[in-house]
Amino acid sequence: MPQNTHAPYKRYALAPYLEVTSSVHLPPKRRNRKKRMKKGITGIEAAIVMIAFVVVAAALAFVVLNMGMYTTQKAKEVIQKGLEGATSALQVDGTAAALVDSSGKVNFIAIPIKLAPGKQAVDLGYARSTVSIVIPDENVALENAYLGALYISGTYATSDNPAVAKAIKDLKINITYDNISNLNVLVNATAEIAQNLSINHPVALIVFIKSVKPDAVLQNGEKALVVVYLPSNYALGPYESINVEVRPPSGAPLTIGRTMPATLPTDSVITLG
Repeated sequence: MPQNTHAPYKRYALAPYLEVTSSVHLPPKRRNRKKRMKKGITGIEAAIVMIAFVVVAAALAFVVLNMGMYTTQKAKEVIQKGLEGATSALQVDGTAAALVDSSGKVNFIAIPIKLAPGKQAVDLGYARSTVSIVIPDENVALENAYLGALYISGTYATSDNPAVAKAIKDLKINITYDNISNLNVLVNATAEIAQNLSINHPVALIVFIKSVKPDAVLQNGEKALVVVYLPSNYALGPYESINVEVRPPSGAPLTIGRTMPATLPTDSVITLG
């Protein structure tokens, strides 16, 4: 039987073909494209995660900055309120003067005041402010001896205290722009008002001697006198002292203390510094 001389060749020829076709492989170009697609998807995911982190960080930063600004603003307001409460909106504007009566005692004191620099207008109305008077040598302490503000409205004086305004009208007290700063006129008017209201203890008025607007609010450019009337049984002799405290609606009170000099000439005006 003849030998098949082509069998070895067929086995040798088919073996590589079968070996190659037995495992399926993608072409090199498609393999590279798939790898690039995988790399692209990974880059997008990383970008999304990074953007999410950036957005969250920005939101947290905004919250932190907002809370910091809010805290700073509140701290500023607290500091301002503390400064306003610790400092007075009023200050003494000159020298206090006193009138000595015929018995050689002080029965009337006038203290000029104005707004402190940088302060806003202060309501010195009868319902908003108080004036206390302390006379240590006479054991007198009046927490509120204030009868109200007195100012020129129209041509003549009036007051934000209805009782005082009525007394001025009933008594026909003649206080005008020409004589409102005259201490003798003021002491007589205050004494008449106190008598009309049946008050026999020391009283205080705040008299606006220079007004921008006729009301009880002390504004920039206005001048006022804190006048204290002392009836005869409370009049001050040599070396006796008096403390007057004006308490506005806000801010620290204005405290004024004065001691009478050793010599008090009768029926005269003296300065108390």
